Amino acid sequence: MALPHHDAGKVAAQTMYSAIKDDRRELETLISQLVDQAGPRAATSPGEAAAAAFVNGRLRRSGMGVATYELRAVAQTGRVYVFCGALGLLAAALSLAFPLLSLLFALNLLVWVVRDSFWVPIPPIGRRRASQNIVGTQAIVGAAGLAPRAPRWRVVLLAPLDAPQNRRGLAALAGSARSAALVRVTAIVLVATGAAVALFFPGAGWPISLAGATLCLLVLFAGFMPPTPTPADGGVAALATMVTAVQRIEQLNRVEVWAVAVGAAGTDPRGVMTLLPRYPFDRIHTLFIALEALAGAQVVYATREGAAGADALLLRLAAAADAADPLIDAEPRSLEQPGHLAGPLRRHGYRVLTILARPAPGAPPRPTALPDSRLVERATRLVVVMVRGLEAMD
Repeated sequence: MALPHHDAGKVAAQTMYSAIKDDRRELETLISQLVDQAGPRAATSPGEAAAAAFVNGRLRRSGMGVATYELRAVAQTGRVYVFCGALGLLAAALSLAFPLLSLLFALNLLVWVVRDSFWVPIPPIGRRRASQNIVGTQAIVGAAGLAPRAPRWRVVLLAPLDAPQNRRGLAALAGSARSAALVRVTAIVLVATGAAVALFFPGAGWPISLAGATLCLLVLFAGFMPPTPTPADGGVAALATMVTAVQRIEQLNRVEVWAVAVGAAGTDPRGVMTLLPRYPFDRIHTLFIALEALAGAQVVYATREGAAGADALLLRLAAAADAADPLIDAEPRSLEQPGHLAGPLRRHGYRVLTILARPAPGAPPRPTALPDSRLVERATRLVVVMVRGLEAMD
């Protein structure tokens, strides 16, 4: 006997609610296991290696073929700005006796600083330690049979193995924030201006050079200061989202799915860059979805990062997924700075979209012991529906 229409709707709603509860319980277990096994995950640390082993096992359980390879990465950012500050101080000192030499030196340094701040960041310097990338692959249906086919698309999910790091106070001057970049550029501009004034009006440019030298000294000190862990570890949520999305994406006919846990992602672009020559990621049919720190109440997909816009196809897929599933509730937003994962890829012409989380408008960040499983659920749904939408495209 068929159920009345309103009773059938009630049963369907109860079934959906029960499924969501079960998914959330599974997510909470996954997150707590990852936190318990890995703990703090500084780049190149034993905690990062434990996270890599955990993700490796989870990807294998989901049916992926998994490979691991070592990379040598710098564990701390900012040391390159020690040289920036020191060279700026040298240029300021030269302006007292050799203003022309100081001006030429400062202008060359200015080109270097502007390029680093607004175009291509200077590679980090320092001792390189062992990290690793975990790479999982889910082939399309039929690719392993008698008549293998090339996939129509490759979707590569990226998440950081290491915990996000922040630079606060004076240490922020050696960070990647736009305000810090402007301070560094201003410091060298002041040094160059002081040298130019001293060249035409001997003895008159030293106050300007002194102001520039003071900023350079602050940048130098900032480069020696270590970053601090973020209070809410959004990297765990990003890893959990990647693993859960892979588990929920059934085998596809036209989309090959990759999952990459990137070592030392927050400190060294080498983890991302070593993927490109190693794997068959062509620039037309490979789509990267970068899962950055998921810490906050609002799921965000980035329409623009710095001066570069996100890939148009990925933006359409994200918008369509958000419209199709009301539980996702994602917000398109422009980001001031390129992400650690997306930035290197975009500079090399690859198609990429960043997904992350931010505090809801007007709400302060709320540090928690564990990432919110509801946030991971929403981000996972966004990724899964995007991939299914790509599979359904003509």
